[in-house]
Amino acid sequence: MATRDNKTEQHIIDTAMRVFFSEGRLNATTQDIADAAGVNRTLIHYYFRSRDQLFDAVFECARLTALAESNNILSEPIPFRKKIEKFVESFLNRLKTYPYLEMSITTAFNEMKEEKDAAFMNGRSRMKEFLKEIQHEMDKGNIRKTKPVHFMINLFSLLVYPFIVRPLNMQLFGLTEQEYEKIVNERKKVIMDLIFGQ
Repeated sequence: MATRDNKTEQHIIDTAMRVFFSEGRLNATTQDIADAAGVNRTLIHYYFRSRDQLFDAVFECARLTALAESNNILSEPIPFRKKIEKFVESFLNRLKTYPYLEMSITTAFNEMKEEKDAAFMNGRSRMKEFLKEIQHEMDKGNIRKTKPVHFMINLFSLLVYPFIVRPLNMQLFGLTEQEYEKIVNERKKVIMDLIFGQ
């Protein structure tokens, strides 16, 4: 019986992450992943048994990494503006690397049933604390007053929207890949200026 090799397993996961969430080939087969990873398809089935199990493993790894990264930033004892700046930068870097990840997370979440609460339990408690922090900044007059949940929904929208509608925006505004990449690279400053003023 073959022994499991953690490096090989991680290489398959990393390759599948790139194929699914960087290249946007969400319907890629195990053969597609095997070809991209430079391994045979039997090896993928040995580690993951099926394409669905591979996708689930990759998706869960990506989701937990994104959640942990966000929670770590939101928990840091640093000034609010710096915290938002780090959060925006981290989120944008993830979106640049894996532009199809957020769409996948949203789609998967919509298909979940009883797992929904468990999937977001850790993030929910951290977010409740951060909403209090947002309210405190509003009370001090540092940011425009609204419901803190609107602040976060607006922030997520400002971050994610340009990535999930990239092809539509490029057509609508007649932009090349290079021109749109320039727009994406300007997002951090645009978002920070919208939240805190120039």
